[in-house]
Amino acid sequence: MAADPVVEYWAEIMKRTPISPELMAQWKRVMDHGIEAWSRALSEVMATEEFAQLLGTSIEQWLAAQASITGNRAQPPAHATQLPALAAQLNRIEERIAQIEERIASNAESAAGAASAQTARRGRRRRAA
Repeated sequence: MAADPVVEYWAEIMKRTPISPELMAQWKRVMDHGIEAWSRALSEVMATEEFAQLLGTSIEQWLAAQASITGNRAQPPAHATQLPALAAQLNRIEERIAQIEERIASNAESAAGAASAQTARRGRRRRAA
């Protein structure tokens, strides 16, 4: 198996050139700059609607391929058209939970009031006796 000529050339240069702290610091700056540039470029691309659509299509295709291989019919992710209906349903559930919590609080207050009244009546009876 033939070695990569670029790697061979780099290895030859490294043999001839002593590795100094300055060289390593310069190499680190070059690497940091490259990583930062790639990070910015990928962040810009990944923030676009086109990328989101491409990623969604890729996931759906992967699920379909997986289902055809395994025989399982995986549920595809919710489409954007279904999200408003799901959000409305969640809002109704939240409202219903808030109503139930209010009823519980009201019943607890009523029970506490009834217990206080009963305790007061018992105290009056004992004094009268």
